[in-house]
Amino acid sequence: SSLATAWRIHNKHSHTFGLQRSAAGVLSIPRGGEIIQATTLEQIETILEENAEKLVVIDFTSKNCPPCKKVAPLYEELSESEEFENKVVFLKVDVDVNTDAVSKYGVTGWPTFLFIKKGEVQTEIVGGKLAEATLYDWVRLLMPKEEAKQE
Repeated sequence: SSLATAWRIHNKHSHTFGLQRSAAGVLSIPRGGEIIQATTLEQIETILEENAEKLVVIDFTSKNCPPCKKVAPLYEELSESEEFENKVVFLKVDVDVNTDAVSKYGVTGWPTFLFIKKGEVQTEIVGGKLAEATLYDWVRLLMPKEEAKQE
């Protein structure tokens, strides 16, 4: 689709800026491309506690959901972007496996993406088309900013 193409072009430019920041001497431990499969509510709560200063994005998905499958490569691409390295943690929850998390967060449709900072849900995206169109922008908007890291 032209939307996906536009996102890829947009992401390539943003990705370049991320590389320039890294080259400018920002030291970080690489962890891009790591989507954590969260199989229990306890696992999610532990990850949220350990990453309170980062943005945590949770993708509630189902194996037999075509829109979920369609947006999965985009979510994976975001998790691999150096732009979000050490600032964003990406989780994936199978709604058929982790029913406790589905209940706790009141998820009624999928894909649903929750954006959590300091334990609080900041916003959510429900639906594949909306996710494809806005996922990158929400992650970029809500991730911790550079200024917050400097002491």
